[in-house]
Amino acid sequence: MSDAPGLRERKKTETRAAIQQAVLFLALGRGLDAVTADEIAAAANVSVRTFHNYFGSKEEALVAAWVSEFRVHVEALRDRPADEPVLDALEHVFGEIASRIGKRSGEAESHADLLWTSIAMTRHRAVLLDEAIRMVTDVVAARTGTDAATDVYPHLVTAAAISAMVTAYQFTPRDGALGDRRRLLAETFALLRSGLQRGQPPPD
Repeated sequence: MSDAPGLRERKKTETRAAIQQAVLFLALGRGLDAVTADEIAAAANVSVRTFHNYFGSKEEALVAAWVSEFRVHVEALRDRPADEPVLDALEHVFGEIASRIGKRSGEAESHADLLWTSIAMTRHRAVLLDEAIRMVTDVVAARTGTDAATDVYPHLVTAAAISAMVTAYQFTPRDGALGDRRRLLAETFALLRSGLQRGQPPPD
């Protein structure tokens, strides 16, 4: 009997993860607007009632899925070499995120762009960014020997790095070419390292 609570919690964790993976797979495959709660529940092998017991909406479930995926990358950031400059570590880990997204088949990258810019996702996107910033800030503080509770430095580094990642992902040249996300990420991080300076002004 003593194992029952532990088994129940494990089952809940597994069910939650199944729903998250289902909504992520369906949304990236067809776009979130085209996906219904019934389809998510069926893909996760649960009832619609169970789906709503865990998540209030498909947007909320999608954010939870993204947070879970991002947490894996945060742990990868934590495991980078201790003597590696923090911006190098962040660029490497964020580059892995860009590569994974770029490798998804079919129209997945386009759907991911739609998810990111969707009006329906606005409030939920803020929740996702807040959680991502919190997780990364904690690791940046640990890597740089700073205190996130009293020092602005880890917050500023994190905000700048995440902005660089978002810019690299969202930016599309005027010619409409989607571009290489890792190349754009390298460009944004190079600008961060330079203090956002593009060369020196001409002499008087």
